[in-house]
Amino acid sequence: MSSSIKNSSITPIRFSSPDIAISYIGRFWLFLIPTILSIVCALFLLFHLLFDPTLRHTLHNHVIIVLLCMCLIWETTVAPAMMHVYLFNVVWSQTPTFCMIWKFLDTCIYTSTAKLVAWASIERHILIFHNKWVSTKKRRLFFHYIPILLIVMYGVICYAIITPINDCKRNFFYTMPLCGYSSCVYNSESFTLYEFITGGFASSFFIGFGSFFLVLRTIYQKSRFHQHVQWRKHRKMTIQLLAITSLFYILYLPPIILAITKYFGVPPYVGSDYNLYAQFFSY
Repeated sequence: MSSSIKNSSITPIRFSSPDIAISYIGRFWLFLIPTILSIVCALFLLFHLLFDPTLRHTLHNHVIIVLLCMCLIWETTVAPAMMHVYLFNVVWSQTPTFCMIWKFLDTCIYTSTAKLVAWASIERHILIFHNKWVSTKKRRLFFHYIPILLIVMYGVICYAIITPINDCKRNFFYTMPLCGYSSCVYNSESFTLYEFITGGFASSFFIGFGSFFLVLRTIYQKSRFHQHVQWRKHRKMTIQLLAITSLFYILYLPPIILAITKYFGVPPYVGSDYNLYAQFFSY
């Protein structure tokens, strides 16, 4: 490695402490097989969603298309870099620039995905129960296209600014995923709290309760106003959302709930093992 690279180190392979009880080679295979299957599945779905005019123009499919595109970007950039570390015990390109780009892509896509699913949970209520809000081009622009665009732009701009901030001179560990790097901005408790509220808490709230109340509202409206809502038309929309959010219920929502409880004095060790495994398998 070039001696010009500062604030970095290559050390014998080691796990961060604490860590999950899965070896690096075990993690490699846990990444490789699902990633290949996920890429094939994403390409198959995108092909149908983009080349079928009916599916392409259906509003509730648009957020799914964006999610699939973001997943493909992650699977072809972040995932291979992760697998390289797990297989060869060293980062692909041992430079701070590579580590920051890697960290940016991972954080941006991860947080934006959660926000997009949260928006999908809200938008389903609009499309099913308030379809007049998207009945014209101007309304569709305001209530449909702009929210999706803002979520994606916020993630890109926010983390493009935050990730390179390293005035506290953090080290880069080239034998660890993401080089063990995080921006110095996270030293600020106020920013950490802001990100937790606007990202983790808000997303989990809308994903969890938005999907739950969608089902309740659907059952209630169907029993009282059967003729006012086209249930066959919207049944697939509801099932589609529940299929996506089920993973968030298992891997995303519980860690957020645990984090909230710790703000109220619950000891840090409570649920710590679950958090570690949930973080890994959420990929």
